[in-house]
Amino acid sequence: MGEAAEARPEAEPKAEGRLGRFLRRALRWAAAAGAVFALGVAATWFAQVRPRTQQIEALIQALAEVEAQRDQLQEQVAELEGVRSENKALQASLREAQARLDLLSILVDVTTAQLAIAEEDPIAAKVALEETDQTLRDLGEKLDPREASAIASLRERVGLVLGEIDADIFAAQRDLEVLANSLLEIEREHFGS
Repeated sequence: MGEAAEARPEAEPKAEGRLGRFLRRALRWAAAAGAVFALGVAATWFAQVRPRTQQIEALIQALAEVEAQRDQLQEQVAELEGVRSENKALQASLREAQARLDLLSILVDVTTAQLAIAEEDPIAAKVALEETDQTLRDLGEKLDPREASAIASLRERVGLVLGEIDADIFAAQRDLEVLANSLLEIEREHFGS
């Protein structure tokens, strides 16, 4: 039996039919087309999708940085708004303090002139009132524009006093009193003292 089995010829492969050959060729073409498609997908991924993904990630990171900068700038703007309003308040306080200083300087000039007239020293009285007109002009710029007529009246009064010191000392003394009272009234109205 052993020899008989060996003697048997192996079964010959069946001859392929037309359909089988067609299917095999179609399978090869389909495999080749699938491989080309896969290579196309891979090439597209590496050539377009991957760089775009990296670009999008870079843009997202840049956007986050810009948003962080915007937030910082908004905080700084808010801080500067506070500083700006504080600055305006300080400037108003400074303007008020300078106006009060000018007013007090004028009062000192008038009081010094009154003392000089009381001591019968008209030259010292004139020297004391020498800068008063300019200080009154400065005060007028710092006060409310509605006070312009009052400041003009005070400047006229200083001019009268300077003209009266040599001619009529009693009139100069009365005008200095009126001037001092007017200045004290302005101080009470504007500075509350």
